[in-house]
Amino acid sequence: MGLRDLYLESCYETESSKEHLLEKFYIPVLKATKRYYRIAGFFSSTALTVAAEGIEGLCQNHGHMYLLVSPQLSRKDFEIIQKHQPLDEHADLFQELKLDEAADDHLKLLAYLLDQGFLAIKIVVCNNSPTSLFHQKVGIMVDERGDMISFSGSINETAQAWLENIEEFKVFRSWELGQQVYVDADKKKFEDYWSNRKASIATVYDIPEAVREKIVKIKPKDPFDLDCMKRYKKPGEKDPIGLFQHQREAVQKWKKNQGRLLMEMATGTGKTRTAIGCIYEKMKEKKPFLTIVATPQNTLSRQWQADMEKVGVSFDYSLIADGTNPKWKKELESMLLTFWKYTNAIVYTTHATASSDKFIELITKYKGDTPILFICDEVHGIGSDKQQKALLSCYEQRIGLSATPERLFDEEGTQLIRDYFGNQSFEFGLWDALHTKNEITQKPFLNPYVYHPLFVHLSEEEKQKWEKLQRKIRPLVFTIEKLKKQHKPYQKEKKVLDNLYEKRADIVKNAEEKMAVLDGLLDSMDPDSIQDTLLFTSNVQMDGCMQMLAEKKITRAKITEEISASKTDRETGLTERQEILKGFATHSLQVVLGIKCMDEGIDITTARVAIILASSTNPREYIQRVGRVIRPAPGKQMSEIYDFIVLGDQDLPLLKNEEKRVALIAQNADNYMDVYQLFKGKGVDLNEYKQEN
Repeated sequence: MGLRDLYLESCYETESSKEHLLEKFYIPVLKATKRYYRIAGFFSSTALTVAAEGIEGLCQNHGHMYLLVSPQLSRKDFEIIQKHQPLDEHADLFQELKLDEAADDHLKLLAYLLDQGFLAIKIVVCNNSPTSLFHQKVGIMVDERGDMISFSGSINETAQAWLENIEEFKVFRSWELGQQVYVDADKKKFEDYWSNRKASIATVYDIPEAVREKIVKIKPKDPFDLDCMKRYKKPGEKDPIGLFQHQREAVQKWKKNQGRLLMEMATGTGKTRTAIGCIYEKMKEKKPFLTIVATPQNTLSRQWQADMEKVGVSFDYSLIADGTNPKWKKELESMLLTFWKYTNAIVYTTHATASSDKFIELITKYKGDTPILFICDEVHGIGSDKQQKALLSCYEQRIGLSATPERLFDEEGTQLIRDYFGNQSFEFGLWDALHTKNEITQKPFLNPYVYHPLFVHLSEEEKQKWEKLQRKIRPLVFTIEKLKKQHKPYQKEKKVLDNLYEKRADIVKNAEEKMAVLDGLLDSMDPDSIQDTLLFTSNVQMDGCMQMLAEKKITRAKITEEISASKTDRETGLTERQEILKGFATHSLQVVLGIKCMDEGIDITTARVAIILASSTNPREYIQRVGRVIRPAPGKQMSEIYDFIVLGDQDLPLLKNEEKRVALIAQNADNYMDVYQLFKGKGVDLNEYKQEN
C-alpha cells in the first residue's frame, strides 16, 4: 500500500481520543513510507516507541528516517561555534546522548535503528544567540512509487507532542492538483539544511563517531524483545491487534480454559480490544466460525463495530440484529442457512434481542454444526431472570466482559454467569490500571484521582420515612431466610423486599440537603472555570440541577433514556447524544448530567470531574462512574471525584451503608490517607474494607 492509497485529511488536530493523531495519521503513513525526512525543534526517543507499529513498517520497507533536530545551546558551545571551531563529543550539546546500560526501551530502540542504518540524525543550531531556537516543524514522506506528502504545523517529534499536547498540522500531497509545489518546497528546505547550505543562519553537525558508538552499544539483539515492541510480535508472527501485556495474558488464559473466560477488567483498560484479540486468534485457525457480540445498548454495539474496523479485523458477513434493523430476523436466518459460503461472520446485537424468543429460535434451529463464539459485554446485565435466556448451551466458546460482574442482591444470577463462562476469570482491576505502566506511553493506563466526600443529613421527615421502611424490612428478611432453609419458594417475598429496599434507597438518594450542598460546591469551584464535569443525579433531582446550573450560567445538557442514541440529524449526521458529547469535548458544554445511561457504554475521555449527587450501594455503579473520569486524555490533569455521603445518628446508622462504597473509591485515590483520617474522626475505619491488591 502506498501513500495515495491512504485516506489523508488536509488538516489534523488533537481530538478527545488520546491516540487520534497516531492512529489516523502518523502510524499508517509511516507504514507506507520508504524515506522519512523530518525537521523538528525537539526530538525524544519516546516518539519512536509510541509509533512503534509505524516504525516497524518503515523498517520492513527497508526505509530510512532522517532527523534534523535542534537542542538548546549552552553558552560554552555557542562560544565555540562563534569561533568557527568544531564541536566534538565533549561538547555540552552531545552530553545528553551519552547513554549507559540502564537506558530504557525508547533509547534502546533508537540505538537499534541507528546501528541498522534505518535512522540518521543531524543537529542544527542557530548562529544568532545561545537562546535562539531552530523552531521549524516539517515532515516529508516518500513511498516506493515516489509519491510524497509533507506536513507542517506545531508538532514536534516527541511522544508528548503526538499523545499529550494540543497540536495541529496541515498535509500536502504531491499527486493532488496545486499541492506539488508545497511538497517540493518543504523537501528542498530539508535538503538545504541537511547539506549545510544555510550556513549564514544555522550550522548543522553530525553526531560524533565516539558518541554514536556509545549509543549503539546499548542496542538490543532483537528489538521485538523490548516491551514497547512486544505488542507487535516478531516479523512473520505480527499481531495487528496490538495488545498490551495484560491483554495478551487474558487471551492466553481464555485459550487455556477451552475458550471460556470471564474478563473482569477496569473501565478504560481495553476489554473490547482484548476480546477482539480472541477473535483474531480464532481467525488464525482458518476454520469457519460465527461471532455474536451482545451489549446492553445498540450504541455499544455500534462502538464494537467501529472498534473492529479501527484495528482492521474484517468479516465475510456482518449483521446488526436489534430494533434499529427491522430486517434482522430474515437476514440472520439467511446467513445461518448459507453459512457454508463464509469463513467467518459476526452478529452485533443487544442483551434484549439475544434473549428474545425469535433470536433463540433462529440460532437453535439453523445453527447446525457452525461453531459460535459468544461475547457478552457488560455481562452483569445478562444474569437477570429474563435475559439469562440468552446464555445458550450451544455456544461453544464464550467471553464475558465487565468491570464488576457481581449482581447486587442476586447471588444466584452472579453464580450463573460465572458457571456459564467457565468458572475462570482474568482480573485487571482499578488498582492494577492505576499502577501498571502503558508499554507505549510509559504512564499508567488510567488517570490518578483525588476523592472529596461531602456530608449531608436527612431531615426529620426523611428519617421517619426511613425508619418506617426499616421496620417492614427486618421481619421480611427473616421470613425469606426461613423459607430458604425450608427449601420453599420465596420469590414473592423477595419481590416485596426489593421494592422496600428501593424505596429506602430513594430517601437517601434524594435527601433534600444535597441540593444546598451542591449549590455551595458549584460556587466554590467558580462557575466560570468549571469544565469537563459529569454530574450524576436521580430522576427527582435532574430538573432542579438543570435549573441551578442555568441560574449560575453554566452551560449544560442532560443525557437520559429519552435522548436518542440512534436518531440522526440530517444536517450534522449526528445523533442527539453524539451532539451533546461533541459539545462536551469541545467545551461548549461545561457540564453533562446523567442518571443510569452514563454508567456504561458512553466513552467521554475528556471528562475529568465527577460529582456523584445520587448513588446506590451497587459497587458496579460507582466503579463505572469513577471510570468515566479517569480515562487518560491529552493535557488531562488530576481527576476529581465529589461524592455526597448521607450521615445518620446513633438510631439511624446510615453511614454504615455507605462505608464499603467510600472505601472502594477512596483506597485507590491519591489522597487516601486524608480520607481515612476524615472517616476515622467519624468512628469509621476504612481499612476494614480496604481490598487486597
